[in-house]
Amino acid sequence: MLRGFILALVAVLTSSAGAATANSIDALSIASDAWLRTGPSTAHARITGLPRGTVVVEIADVDTAFEGHSSRWVHVHVLEGRAEGRDGWVWGRFVDCCRPYEWLD
Repeated sequence: MLRGFILALVAVLTSSAGAATANSIDALSIASDAWLRTGPSTAHARITGLPRGTVVVEIADVDTAFEGHSSRWVHVHVLEGRAEGRDGWVWGRFVDCCRPYEWLD
């Protein structure tokens, strides 16, 4: 799982839209209120709601790291808010790119 998180973070860093600074990354954000789920379908339990604007990074493997999000489930790690630190799944239409996220204190 750490391998997937690292791959997604590297993908974000290398495909940056240029808005990030030296102390930030261009992370994904939740485009509209969405459910964070335990697995990639509505049959999986809801973990919590993610409000619009919540910053996440994709946990991806080599097969999905550069695919579009709109028509698939996206495995994410939440970087802020009430679900900070949690991993889960969000339907891709609720995932948007890119929002600068300060990752160094």
